[in-house]
Amino acid sequence: MKTSYALKWIAFAFAAVVAVSGAKAADWKPTSDVEFVIPYGLGGGADLLARVIIKIMTEEKLVPVNVTAVNKPGGGASVGVAYVLTTKNANPNTLVLFNPQTQITPLTVKDARGWRDLTPVANLMLDDYLLFVGKDSPYKTAADLVKDAKTKPPKTISVGSAGTADDMSIAVFESAAGIKLNVVRFNSGGEALTALLGGHVNLASGNPLEFMGQMNAGQVRAIGVFRPTRFADLPNVPTMKEQGIDVVPFQMWRGVALPKNVPPDAVAYWQGVMQKVAASKAFTDYIKQNSATLHVVGGQDYYKFLETQEALYKDMLKRLGVI
Repeated sequence: MKTSYALKWIAFAFAAVVAVSGAKAADWKPTSDVEFVIPYGLGGGADLLARVIIKIMTEEKLVPVNVTAVNKPGGGASVGVAYVLTTKNANPNTLVLFNPQTQITPLTVKDARGWRDLTPVANLMLDDYLLFVGKDSPYKTAADLVKDAKTKPPKTISVGSAGTADDMSIAVFESAAGIKLNVVRFNSGGEALTALLGGHVNLASGNPLEFMGQMNAGQVRAIGVFRPTRFADLPNVPTMKEQGIDVVPFQMWRGVALPKNVPPDAVAYWQGVMQKVAASKAFTDYIKQNSATLHVVGGQDYYKFLETQEALYKDMLKRLGVI
């Protein structure tokens, strides 16, 4: 788990946000119950993370009201974002868990709602992608999969995906490997995992956050890591590059946003809350247990981060021939 940048930002950037906001940040606080909108299905990485954040806020009494999770899956996160845009505009008692799907979907689907329809508050973590198979799969490595796929008609081998971000990871893998898979889409990583466990798909692309429990239970195996280096917690899982599959590194950022048009003092309040969540032992333990990276960014730095990520995805989609 990498923490250096995160700790630096927690120490300085949030302090700057609070200093700029002044007394207003201390004056505003939620006076009615908070709805935490999750634009993804139950059991996926976003759902799990949102519920961990809610648990920390509740148990550590970081907010004076109840916080309730509300799942609004569908449309590559656009359904949930549209729900917030149309029913929660300017409502500072509404939080949204968002990730790259809110950037990729608007690039590929006309008029889809995305991150620009929200007010970003803070990024909390990064997840890396891996390719997973069931415990009884004949594929021991991603190279085995590629070798087999090249002996069969295109799209014979099925892969589970939980949305547009997973779709992109699969497209990156297909492009590097020179194969075509049959992409089966689900509303969450939890649904994709269930399909993999049930033998309904041959493999799945996802993050440790979603699959680690079943990996530890011996029910699924990882056969390749997208990032350039192996995971310290998964030393026996080779990178794609080690296996001769030169994928473009692709990560899943995960952050928290508010609806559009909320007052600045409310933004500052929630940034302060997310600072405390990110610095809590419960959260850092959660990051470590799921082989994730603590990557906390807020304020104008977060907007710059999101702009950079969006430009990266746009370039990748163009190179893949998607847009």
